[in-house]
Amino acid sequence: MNDLERLAVDAQHAVYVLSNPDASDCEFITLKPMVPESEIQNIATRWAGRNFKGVGVAGLVNGIPQLALKELPADSLVIVRLTAAYARYVDVIANPRAEQQPQRAGDFVQFATGLWSLDDSRSDA
Repeated sequence: MNDLERLAVDAQHAVYVLSNPDASDCEFITLKPMVPESEIQNIATRWAGRNFKGVGVAGLVNGIPQLALKELPADSLVIVRLTAAYARYVDVIANPRAEQQPQRAGDFVQFATGLWSLDDSRSDA
């Protein structure tokens, strides 16, 4: 059994990873739990013109996102992008409200403004 197969079997959740060469765009096809054929066809319609190829398997093992690639990319940033994309994907699956309530740009501005308005309690000594 190779690394991709082992991850797909051992993971509580696993996906097949499709990506463009620099991993700035990717799609996941659910392997575990099994996904209906209609979902695969729906994803396939979105592939056109996106320069995808199958690059490996991502899975959640004991709560930790893992990635098994067919071949190592020349740029290690590809691994970081794919792992981060899978972690975000799992977060949306585990917490559907995360996708429904995106952060507004003003949220951070409001937080930072409040932070800067706090009194500095450090002594000048």
